[in-house]
Amino acid sequence: MGEDLDFGSWETLSAYMDGELDDIAAAMVERAVRCDPELQEALASLRRQRASLRDWAGQLDRRPVPPGVRAVLERARRGHDTVPGRAGDNPPKE
Repeated sequence: MGEDLDFGSWETLSAYMDGELDDIAAAMVERAVRCDPELQEALASLRRQRASLRDWAGQLDRRPVPPGVRAVLERARRGHDTVPGRAGDNPPKE
């Protein structure tokens, strides 16, 4: 069914589901979905995927990140080596 939809259709349905369309575009999608069983199934599939992702995300470990790990991540974000004392850890001053 929904596998036959082109990329634009999936993208539009996803934007509709996320509330990203203006009123006119949303009304057009709603009309199209009412008239097309393939679009109905595609929208239902996207909603099932969203529900599955929310369930999965709810199962993630919510403990705080340990300070040492947080420091490594922050250094990586800044573009520095992640292991203290490695070459390049303290670049030479000019």
